[in-house]
Amino acid sequence: MTALKSVVRASISAVNTKSLDGRDVVDRMPDSAEIHLGSGVGYGNADIAFMDTRTLAASTNESLDLAGVLTDAFGQTINAAKVKAIEIENPEASLSTLTIGAAASNTFNGPLGGATHTIVLAPGDKFVAVSRTGWVVTAGTGDLLKVANGAGGSVNYNLKVIAASS
Repeated sequence: MTALKSVVRASISAVNTKSLDGRDVVDRMPDSAEIHLGSGVGYGNADIAFMDTRTLAASTNESLDLAGVLTDAFGQTINAAKVKAIEIENPEASLSTLTIGAAASNTFNGPLGGATHTIVLAPGDKFVAVSRTGWVVTAGTGDLLKVANGAGGSVNYNLKVIAASS
């Protein structure tokens, strides 16, 4: 049995400086707090960690089955019941745009909120979302996360999923 402890860092910070009357006035936007998920399956906990760098040829797509197909670092098939955090990165060196969501059937809605909703990631873009409660994954009817590559060229994108098995 494994024990999983997760930390999600998704934050924006900024320092805005303006010279006024011979002095600098500074406006600081602080970092947001980290979100910690403990080991388990209830609120604020997770027991599945999946990470992969995946390759998609130009003008192709794949639907990732979050319940019963992907395998973790230990060779175990993951069977997510709730996704607690997800990160998808289209690297800066990418030659194409990725569109996330809107699988033809059995769509995992998750943070997208609907079966036809999508997020577009240009080269260098990253999407991170977290829910302590988790977004429901329903095996066979709501478990496919579609990733579509545009026509620009092959893409090696990065995917991380933290989930709970029940």
